[in-house]
Amino acid sequence: MPLDPDFDPASPEDRPQHVDPQTLEPLLYATGRACSAAAAQGLLTGSLVADPGQSGASLMPVLGAADPDSLEHEQALAQAVQALRLQVLRALNDPGLGFALPLPDDGEDLSERSRALGEWVEGFLGGLGQTRRLGGLKPSPEATEILRDFAEIARIEAEVRGDEDDEQAFAELCEYVRMGVMLLSDELNPPPPPNAPIALQ
Repeated sequence: MPLDPDFDPASPEDRPQHVDPQTLEPLLYATGRACSAAAAQGLLTGSLVADPGQSGASLMPVLGAADPDSLEHEQALAQAVQALRLQVLRALNDPGLGFALPLPDDGEDLSERSRALGEWVEGFLGGLGQTRRLGGLKPSPEATEILRDFAEIARIEAEVRGDEDDEQAFAELCEYVRMGVMLLSDELNPPPPPNAPIALQ
């Protein structure tokens, strides 16, 4: 996945404060957005996988319309979205495959983690679908299968016992989603050929 031309991992300005669900959730609520933090992070990630050149400002509408009475919180959310944008780009471009799903800690109930995974994947698919650039691309059979599986995972049920077998199955499902996102990112945004000119705008 090629980096956005404006993204410089060596720049202090492109080393944003980490944005996690606990940071994002209150801002979404304060601005009247209906989506959860997990869904919002999935939406933004899906949008960037489909088109990594999007700016923070262009990503804001993906989260839905703001409550007109909460505009004083809109700037704080915009800053969090910009930070999350850089965070996602860095993770997707990490040569060490460091992209991780922003799910609750392992100490949380498995049912809560399963719910968050379903919301994240549903948001991811929504982010992909809202990006115009995706309409001109034809996914490979492998990518098509991943997207089909993601649609099933988005409907995951939270009725789990939380025993060792369930934990193992959930861990494998999360790893499948993580690797699937990186595969889709690589396929939709292949690296430019050697010596290709770099777009500055």
